[in-house]
Amino acid sequence: MLYGNESLRRALLKMAGSERLAQCILFYGEKGIGKKTLSKWYAKLLLCENENAPCGVCKNCKTIQKNVHPDVIWVPHSGKLGGFSVETVRDICSDAVIAPNSGERKIYIFDDCDRMDVRAQNILLKIIEEPPAFAYFIFTAASRQALLPTVLSRLMAFGVSRCTEEEALEALSVSGYSEDEAAKAVSCFHGNIGRCMEYLENEQTRQLVSLTKEAVRCIIEKREYDLLKTFYNAGSDRNAVTEFTGMLEKVFRDAMVIRFDQESECIGCDREGAELLAGRLSASRGQYYHKCIQNVYSAINANVNLQLTLTALCAELMTGR
Repeated sequence: MLYGNESLRRALLKMAGSERLAQCILFYGEKGIGKKTLSKWYAKLLLCENENAPCGVCKNCKTIQKNVHPDVIWVPHSGKLGGFSVETVRDICSDAVIAPNSGERKIYIFDDCDRMDVRAQNILLKIIEEPPAFAYFIFTAASRQALLPTVLSRLMAFGVSRCTEEEALEALSVSGYSEDEAAKAVSCFHGNIGRCMEYLENEQTRQLVSLTKEAVRCIIEKREYDLLKTFYNAGSDRNAVTEFTGMLEKVFRDAMVIRFDQESECIGCDREGAELLAGRLSASRGQYYHKCIQNVYSAINANVNLQLTLTALCAELMTGR
């Protein structure tokens, strides 16, 4: 079931009703927001056997849901960065000119394209510029900027947003979580159902939330040594450190918003910490914190030593700027 993004769903259904479904489409938005679920839903819309598509009960809808439909290909990731290799994309381009196995359409899903190699994108460009009539391509990414402008110009791009917290609570309840578990998860990740489930099922995610809250208290109380320990405990995995700094950045954002509007909605995992920080945070200081986090992202992408990067971040956050 799809939660939220009702206007997007209606737009896609309208396209289907006029038989103008996009052959190349991008769904973009933050991690856990439901881009893969939406990709499956779109694949069902393309291949559903019934008039009221997607019905969810026909053979095609059921096999798509189980990831076993022969004409819905989830393109495999490869390499240390989890992108798509040049060889993989070449194979897809060759396969895309072969007729579908069991229907009139064939769908390729490139999920999480945020680290897709530029060379791979350029190779893919020709097939998405003039795809065979039966071939459809679905991409997902955190941001439109993950893809080259030349690739983007050949796609229909749709932003995917969070659902409401009420919808997230309902989804978690339907999935079998208790009311208390659902409330704890939603207090951290709000209308992002995927991240809420990850929080409830993944110990590392819960640990990163805890470290984020501790880091905020250390910044407020000017405990530099404890902040450095907190950063050290975030680990040596680049993905984990990126996630941790991303959580921290959201709390900084919330603090700036709360500073001007006490009733504003938060997007981070620590509203209490954001409220405490808001009373101590000037506009220039908030901008400086944002710049510090952006520097961390740049250092991670440049393969700079993680511990050196976090040590520098600790020193920057503790300065009097």
